Parts: sequence; C-alpha cells; structure tokens
Amino acid sequence: IVGLSGLITPSLDEMVHVASEMEREGFDIPLLIGGATTSRVHTAVKIHPRYARGQAVHVNDASRAVGVVSALLSKDAKNGYIETLRAEYKKVTEAHHRSQADKLRLPLARARANAHKIDWANYEPPKPSFLGTRVFADWDLDELAHYFDWTPFFQTWELKGRYPKLLEDEKQGPAACQLFEDAQAMLRKIIDEKWFAPKAVIGLWPANAVGDDIRLFTDETRAQELATFFTLRQQLTKRDGKPNVALSDFVAPVESGKPDYVGGFVVTAGIEEVAIAK
Repeated sequence: IVGLSGLITPSLDEMVHVASEMEREGFDIPLLIGGATTSRVHTAVKIHPRYARGQAVHVNDASRAVGVVSALLSKDAKNGYIETLRAEYKKVTEAHHRSQADKLRLPLARARANAHKIDWANYEPPKPSFLGTRVFADWDLDELAHYFDWTPFFQTWELKGRYPKLLEDEKQGPAACQLFEDAQAMLRKIIDEKWFAPKAVIGLWPANAVGDDIRLFTDETRAQELATFFTLRQQLTKRDGKPNVALSDFVAPVESGKPDYVGGFVVTAGIEEVAIAK
C-alpha cells in the first residue's frame, strides 16, 4: 500500500502526478489519499481516473485507515469493496460535473475588487511577546499524556462513539474497556521508558499583505523580506454581498501602515517513533 498525505494545496497536484506515475510503471497496489487539503471529490475526479490499474481511496482521517486497509488486503472483501468504491466515485464525479456547470467564475480582477474589507484604521494588531523561532525540546511525556484524544483512538479500532461514554456502551463497552486498559499499560510503558522525545518549533514574524500575498520580514524594521506566502483568492460568484476571500485579507496591508504579524508551528511526537514502529 502507498499512502499520501496532503497538507497544502500544491500537494493535490503532486498526488495526481504520483497516481499517473504508478499507472505508467504498472503498479496495481492500493493508493490511500488523506490530509487536510484532500477530499472525496478531488480523489474521485482528479486522482482515481489516473490510476486505472490500481485503486485510489480517499480516507477522511487516520482513524479510518485501519478499516480501509483491512478491506483492501482481505481476499474476501477486496473485490466487493473496490467495486462499491468505483460506483461511488462515478456518482461523485457526475455530481461534481453537474454542479460545476452551474457555477460562474469571476475574472481575477473582479474577485480582488470584492475582497473581504477590514477597517484597519480602527484596529491595532497585537504585538507578539517575541519574534523569530523558539524550540521546545524533550517535553515531559507524562504531561502530554493528559491531552491524549481517545475518541479517534477508539475509532481506529472500529469502536464508534465518544470517550468516555463509549466505555459504558452496552454493546461496545466491554471491548472498549479492555482496549483502554491495554492502551493505558502501553502508554505507561512508553512514558516510563521514555520511548519518544517530543519536540516543537513555533515562529512569529512581522508581516503585511500586498494584494493576495503575505510578506514576512526578518525584523520590525520590515526592510528585509524573509519570505512570501502566495495565497489564493476565491473566484466563484458570491451571493448576498459576500466577499471573495483570500487569507491575505486578514493581514494588515502594507499601505495601512499597521505593523502586523503571522505565526506558524511544527510538532513531532519524536523521530524515535519511526524506528520503534519498525
């Protein structure tokens, strides 16, 4: 099985390319598609047709992957699952084409003229407590364990319901309780033996918008540009006076004279996780 996860819009084009390459090279193994920017519609319309030898499957979130993989690897269930999936993707594609025929797209200039308007003259962007990046290394696993989201964990094991009510469910409760007990034991072992070293990096930078772009600067003088984020503007015709939004609309434009800021972060459970999984 090959799994692709897309977190940014360019990933969608890369997924189409990967599917095409797998087809060209004669692959027939399943191709799982997931991530924040992906959708069932994009998979059905753009990716699925490029990989006729195999099967592309959109997975809503990681908790659903176990069930999908089980079906694709099962000799008894695979053919029926793929047949149902292809019929579903055909319907999704047809519905998408019908809906697109009814949508009117504005020229980019008109969409930009209908941008989201903010009264920057009466708004002062808050200044962060620091600028640049900060690294958070070797966090206490015992502390992080308190933030564990158990509901998706149970969904991964095909136990539907919300924690902690799931533990009291008449039908699934006993299995959920046993799984929870086993997971707690494993979690305690991970914490006591310090299997992982979680890390995070956060960053905050001076920024201002220039049209549809967001420019980041190295410091408060804003004399030297650090990077530029090129954001996309909605171009579908809007009703009831709604704007054609771009992310840059929410950062103070250069001409406003207001110093604004943007932030970002990267987190990892620890690179040790990959070695332990193997």
